[in-house]
Amino acid sequence: MIGTSETREIVDWRKTTEDGETVYEIEYSEPVPEPTGRSKTLFGASSGGTVPAGEQYFELPDGERIPASEAVFDAEGTTLRVRRRSSLAARLRRYLPW
Repeated sequence: MIGTSETREIVDWRKTTEDGETVYEIEYSEPVPEPTGRSKTLFGASSGGTVPAGEQYFELPDGERIPASEAVFDAEGTTLRVRRRSSLAARLRRYLPW
């Protein structure tokens, strides 16, 4: 689960939409940093080894998975805001007829 650790737990969360983008606002029991790097606890494979870039994701409190390449973070104190921002290629595929 995103942002949790042995001592940090999710206290509350909510899912909203801002400017057409899904935003998760997650509150933790202690300060939380913006996720960086490739933490084993954040990415899809729990059996070890390398996870291909296209298969890496962040799991959110409601069970939704956001591809790591589409996640944008903003951390402030005990609150982490997570946005799903589609890649340029994904946005083009939605609007092009092919």
